[in-house]
Amino acid sequence: MSLPFTFRSALLLATAAATCLPVQAAAPRQCQQQTVQNMNFEMCLQPGAAFRHDLYLLSMNGQLLAALVDDFAESVVLEHTVPEGPSIEFPLSRQAGGKVQITGGCVPVSKDDTEVARVCNFHWGKVHVIKDVRFEFN
Repeated sequence: MSLPFTFRSALLLATAAATCLPVQAAAPRQCQQQTVQNMNFEMCLQPGAAFRHDLYLLSMNGQLLAALVDDFAESVVLEHTVPEGPSIEFPLSRQAGGKVQITGGCVPVSKDDTEVARVCNFHWGKVHVIKDVRFEFN
């Protein structure tokens, strides 16, 4: 059974119009840098477009370490086992012997039941590499 021509045409036009609606572009990336033990750490917020998730990006000396979607950025544990013998390692990976963890996250800050900011803190082993980086939401 086919739909009447006028209804089907209206449905096609509505679908075409919906796919052509302008999509709100994501806001520009916000980044904050901190220097720890002669290494440059950067924490960035890449806002998502309308109805999309934000990304939190952790980098050291321009090397991306982690990209975390906002729903899973609150409590993070990344663990690395340093192999025995010669290997290419980040300097902070060698501080604890065989295993090292990057721990921390970007936790929500709420006011009047609305998320207004995220505050990020990360440790690489015993070293606090991102300290109290705050991203405000408007």
